[in-house]
Amino acid sequence: MKTFVPALVLAAALASVAAGCGGGKSAEEEWAGNVCTDVANWKSQVTTATNNISNALQSPGSGTISTISTEVQSAVLATRELATNLKGDKPPSTTEGEQAKQQIDSLATNAQSTATKAKQTVESAQGKSPSQALQALSSLAPDLRSLSQQVSSTLSSIQASSSKLKEGFDKADSCKQFRSSS
Repeated sequence: MKTFVPALVLAAALASVAAGCGGGKSAEEEWAGNVCTDVANWKSQVTTATNNISNALQSPGSGTISTISTEVQSAVLATRELATNLKGDKPPSTTEGEQAKQQIDSLATNAQSTATKAKQTVESAQGKSPSQALQALSSLAPDLRSLSQQVSSTLSSIQASSSKLKEGFDKADSCKQFRSSS
């Protein structure tokens, strides 16, 4: 029994060391997973806001402008959060990682600009007639569509720029909906 306990401890230690070898995520997969999680959360929040705005416009009433304003503010907050999170994600310490980070930082800057413009539009719509407010707020739709397209093209560009980064996106569970088809 005395030799059995040390052997059991040794076997458990070797098993835990062996399990740690090669089983972790690469830096590329970790970073891609963080980026995709950030984008998926933003996309979900903006989609919810957009759907709520569409519903309010389909059956307008006295609270329509207020509902739209609240939902635009939600999209603005989500967009600012996206920009902050993307800038905080640490890329792999490689040349490709640094290049991808530059693309992500550019996207984050565009997201911040879109959020700032949306906030200003909401503020300028307050106190206007319902038709003027709706017209002002509806001008935000193309900006949000453009930002969504920028997100998709940035993720595709990053995947195309490096086989290791593409592999990171391919392996990260949170990236399933953003994987390029190529």
